[in-house]
Amino acid sequence: MEKPLGVNIEQPNQILTELRKKPLITSVGYHFRYTDTVSQMKQLLSQQNVGMITGNWMGNMPQVAWWRDQERSGGQFIEQSTHLVDILRYCIGEIEEVYALYGNQVMHKQFDGVTAADVGTVTLKFSNGVIANISNTCVLPSGLGKVGITCYTQEGMLEWDTERLKLIEAHATSEIKRLVNPYYVENEAFIHALKTGDTGRILSDYEDAFKTQQVTVAALKSAKSGLPVRIV
Repeated sequence: MEKPLGVNIEQPNQILTELRKKPLITSVGYHFRYTDTVSQMKQLLSQQNVGMITGNWMGNMPQVAWWRDQERSGGQFIEQSTHLVDILRYCIGEIEEVYALYGNQVMHKQFDGVTAADVGTVTLKFSNGVIANISNTCVLPSGLGKVGITCYTQEGMLEWDTERLKLIEAHATSEIKRLVNPYYVENEAFIHALKTGDTGRILSDYEDAFKTQQVTVAALKSAKSGLPVRIV
C-alpha cells in the first residue's frame, strides 16, 4: 500500500481489524526506512541520549486539485509529513501525545477550493520522554524548500535529509551520503516475502503504519480543537 493509509483513522482501523482476522503479507510505502542513512541514524541514536528533535517539510503546493482539498488528501501533515513522523517512530520509539497548530495563510488566495492548511507545526511527546517538533508548509515558490530532521544529543547533532546524514560534534564534522535506492530495496523486500513467506525484510507493515496514521490524524484533531491529544 501507498502512504498514507487514509485521510482519517476509521477506514484504516476497519482494514486493520480484517487483517487481524485473516493475516496477509502487507507492506506500506514508507520508503525512507529503507535508506542506509536512516538505518545509520537509528543505530547512532540508540547509542546516544537524545534531548530533542526538529523536523521540516517545507515546499510548494503540488499542482493537483485533490491535494489542496482537505477531505481528499487529509492535508499536508497526513499526506506528506507523515514520512517524518514515521522516521521518528522508527528511530526513537512510540509517540504518546500530540499538539498541533495549523493555519491557512497564502494558498487560498492563489487557488480556488483550498481547504487544506498551508502552514503547520506539531509537537510530539515520545513515551521515552524525547520531545520533537515537525513543521511544514506548502507556501514556497516551486524549486525552493527543505526536507529534513535534526537530532540534538549529548554527542552533538545529527542532520538527516533525503540525500545524506551529517554528524556534527564538538571538534569534528562528517557526512554520510545515501548510497542505496530505497524504492528498490522496499520492493525487493516485499517480493522476497511473497516468494518465501519471510517478512523479516519488510520494515513497515500495515499494523506498524497504522501507528503512524494514528499520530498524523491526532495532529489534525489537535489543530481543530486547540488541545493536546493523547495517542491511545
